Amino acid sequence: MEIKEILKQMGNISHISGFETELANFLSAEFAKQHGVSVSVDKMGNFIAHKKGFSTSMTNTENPPKVMLMAHIDEIGMIVSEVRKNGFVKFSPVGGIDKRTILAQEVTIHSRKTGEKIFGVIGIKPPHLTSNSDMEKPVKISDMAIDTGLSTEKAREIISPGDLITINTDVAELQNNKLTGRALDNTAGIAVMYHTLQALQHFSHSADIYCVASVQEEVTGLGGETATYTIKPDIAIIVDVGFGKANGLADHESIELGKGGAITIGPNTNRKLLDELKKAAKKHDTPYQVEVVSGMTGTDAYAVQVSKNGVITAVVSVPLKYMHSTVEVIDVADVENTGKLIANYIMSLQNLEGESCYWKD
Repeated sequence: MEIKEILKQMGNISHISGFETELANFLSAEFAKQHGVSVSVDKMGNFIAHKKGFSTSMTNTENPPKVMLMAHIDEIGMIVSEVRKNGFVKFSPVGGIDKRTILAQEVTIHSRKTGEKIFGVIGIKPPHLTSNSDMEKPVKISDMAIDTGLSTEKAREIISPGDLITINTDVAELQNNKLTGRALDNTAGIAVMYHTLQALQHFSHSADIYCVASVQEEVTGLGGETATYTIKPDIAIIVDVGFGKANGLADHESIELGKGGAITIGPNTNRKLLDELKKAAKKHDTPYQVEVVSGMTGTDAYAVQVSKNGVITAVVSVPLKYMHSTVEVIDVADVENTGKLIANYIMSLQNLEGESCYWKD
């Protein structure tokens, strides 16, 4: 499947933190189509695709390195907290949703009772009836409600506390190979892993590759932690998104769309692994950027890095504008080039004459 198409299809599937099963099932079907890839879903709900290393008499593969790629599968969203009179539905955020972006949005409530998808809108007080002082204040989520148009009785019949709510913004195309929509954080990272396996399917590599779509990154990070304990990787590359340059952002706090993935430098990443990634990128003329993060990266990297006795960890980010909004924007070329960068690094871990380029700290 083409990268644009898989991104569009993933964007149409609800995968709010803690409720990622539907997207995991979709990924199971799509990744399994690739040559030599086996798929599974663990007890936490993490999706795992495994591609074994290729062993010949010319390769040194007695103890092939385990390389784990990880991109979180969950999206931010909302959850029903109460059904009030006149069909109004109160809700709470799941993950770091930006309250500025959800007023006057069209939404879908996913009923667990009936399986129905109920259309609704998050209403807003008319400006004519709003005081000047209130117009300057952000509206609290606790003051918002979804209007379903249903009567009190009917709404309570089909909608319950705990039902999930997604905003109705499917992934769409902009000009110049750009895509926009919700949840590109982090379907973009999943698409990078998918493209990495595509790039490797015609080559022999000694490394065992595990592609993990981890659950609950937006709320707990527990999916990344448990998957790492299961796989016990030698090397981990976390694939997430970074702040794309946009109006109002300083150059030092953002990365540019169309210039490739950003390799993160900071205490949450291994400097030698970063150097190896850059070396692979330069050797194959693959565009990349450098992003400096002076503390924790806000990704699964910390949970992975400190699991068991520690894991050699890197973070590579796809530039993304308007993070945690309903109109996130990426450049498809960045997804493809990030996938190529990682594939080239994996191929650099050995050569076919038996000399292993794999290193351990």
